Amino acid sequence: MSKIFALDIGTRKVAGLIAQPENGVLRITDCEVREHQTRAMLAGQIHDVEKVAEVIGEIKQALESRLGEKLEKAAVAVAGRALKTLRGTAIKTLAFENEITAAEVLDLELAAVQQVLGGLNNAQGQDLSTDYYCVGYSVVNYYLDNEKMDNLVSQKAREIKVDIIATFLPRVVLESMFTVLKKVGLEVSALTLEPIAAINAIIPQDMRRLNLALVDIGAGTSDIAITSGGSVVAYGMVPHAGDEITEKLAELYLLDFYVGERVKKLLTTQAQAEFSDIFGKNWNLSTLQVLTDLSPAITDLAAKIVDEIMVLNKTRPSAVVCVGGGSLTPLLQEKIAQQIGLARERVGIRGPELIRGISNDTGQLTGPEAITPLGIVTVAAEQQGLQFVNVMVNGKRIHLLNINQKLNVLSALVASGIGTKKMHSRPGLAKTFELDGEIRIIPGTLGQPANILLNGNVAGLDDHITDKDVISCSEARDGEDGRARIMDFIGLRTSKKVILNDQAVPLGPAIYMNDQLADLETEIVDLAKITIKPEMTLRELLKQRCRLDQAEERNIVVTIDGEPRIITQQSFHLYVNGQEASLDAHLKDTDIISYDTNASRHYKIKEVVPAPPAGHGVQLRINGQEYNIEGQRGKYFMNGQEVSADEFLISGADIRTAPGKDAELIMVDLLRYVPLNVEQNPGKKLKMLINGRAASFTTGLSQGAEVQLFFE
Repeated sequence: MSKIFALDIGTRKVAGLIAQPENGVLRITDCEVREHQTRAMLAGQIHDVEKVAEVIGEIKQALESRLGEKLEKAAVAVAGRALKTLRGTAIKTLAFENEITAAEVLDLELAAVQQVLGGLNNAQGQDLSTDYYCVGYSVVNYYLDNEKMDNLVSQKAREIKVDIIATFLPRVVLESMFTVLKKVGLEVSALTLEPIAAINAIIPQDMRRLNLALVDIGAGTSDIAITSGGSVVAYGMVPHAGDEITEKLAELYLLDFYVGERVKKLLTTQAQAEFSDIFGKNWNLSTLQVLTDLSPAITDLAAKIVDEIMVLNKTRPSAVVCVGGGSLTPLLQEKIAQQIGLARERVGIRGPELIRGISNDTGQLTGPEAITPLGIVTVAAEQQGLQFVNVMVNGKRIHLLNINQKLNVLSALVASGIGTKKMHSRPGLAKTFELDGEIRIIPGTLGQPANILLNGNVAGLDDHITDKDVISCSEARDGEDGRARIMDFIGLRTSKKVILNDQAVPLGPAIYMNDQLADLETEIVDLAKITIKPEMTLRELLKQRCRLDQAEERNIVVTIDGEPRIITQQSFHLYVNGQEASLDAHLKDTDIISYDTNASRHYKIKEVVPAPPAGHGVQLRINGQEYNIEGQRGKYFMNGQEVSADEFLISGADIRTAPGKDAELIMVDLLRYVPLNVEQNPGKKLKMLINGRAASFTTGLSQGAEVQLFFE
């Protein structure tokens, strides 16, 4: 096996390792560790792609210069932020006489992962498989003919079965990882989850019979894995870790974050801590004093870790194994033991020196923070990480999860968003109809299938693909549904003509489609029934040529003050050969038709109903001038509602009339007719006289009254 390049991209540091498998031992031949100069990552998530890429580029360049060759692929791991954990099962039937191979076991495991992928839906029924990547899986149990078994290889059985736990992360998390690696010329060779990497490195298979909680405490996240009964049974994550302690230090003593990080490291090695705050004030405190101040924050971090362990394990584990740089935080192990209720000696750190099958030639990677990078190398060497194939589809780079080693063109097209409907063309639908009782068919057109090229050559959907293949695909085009007009099947069928408003028009047969009058240009609909009448009436001709509506001529019945009346309404005048004609008259060759739509016969109320009398008026003399004040006009009512005389009659209307009321006036009503110039008579009083007698605003007025209005 060739060299392995592994990257542990942490919140605080990035570690790059070169490993070489030799005679069953994994030799770590080189290592480069760099710290982020800014907080480019938070809680395991890349926040500044450019800054993270810069650090990885420096590591890659340093390793390449010492290695003497170019690095193109890297095995990586991601933190368990926004992690989804689901169980899957796969069963395979075998020929009993053959021994089970390692390849068959791997196929069984990957089939279980595929089963989980196929059912990754949320409560609303949405398919989440396009939003999440599977980043790792662990075997819970093997079964050999329904009996639990530690190892299936070389066994014989009729049926083998596996239960797995598959873990998923949001695609956006992984896409940021892919983007960072792409910027430094790297592709993902294998990918796993940080707790999977750590547990593969530090908790060997024989230890997994114990109920252990592995906690990988980094800078931004604390990843958790639970073992029991010989397998990993749960994964989880707490988005709290060593950075919270650093931030608390910075808050307590007004420190820059990186000064706080340095002070935190001093607490594990020195009795005194000397530092300067943001104002330049120098501090010299005992480690004990600083730890006393930090104790509530450390207790809080321990409580959050323990809470997640209890959620995942449902009970107190036998022991808690701590790895990662954050596990060196003073008092943290003691507080975890107190919070979970274990003896202090049951919470501890396992270092890289306890990892089996690894030879570290670098002299580095000596603390618990080395567990995850060594675990990533181990997973990659054992080919347990998920493999990715990178292809280009229509100019877009696609990362394909190589679950079953059988990726094909279809896999790449679906991953790029080109669905199967866009790859297969559909022929256009045919239409069937009846023409005078005879079945006719209008065929649809054939579609055009997708044009697929693989590395420039014509390819099919089942063609196998490999890393760096280039695929281009033009979407399939469906055929068009069958279309035809009535004239495509019957033609004109006549040479007869009539003159309509001085214009010669053909006098063809009357055509009906689904009992509706149609013309030769009408498009035929599916399942239509078309009938042809040899003779055409005026109504049918005008409907075809002038869009005549049945409602344009009709008789309506109305009631006027209790008396019924029949009224014919129409919006045209119609003549054939100079004679007024009915719409139902049959036409003959050379008939001359006059059709006038400007002569309306839609009646208004005032055209049919006599105007009701108005009320009597009142004649007056006001300040010597004659005035005739009219009574109210008569009123029209249609169906109980008052309407104007210009309202159109409607069928069934009940029209009632009412005479107007006589004019009834009082003095104040005269102000509407006689203006009073109050502004020109300041300080004067209005005098009102009727027939020489004093009156008020409410005094009534009678016919012929003499009224005087003046100021004095």
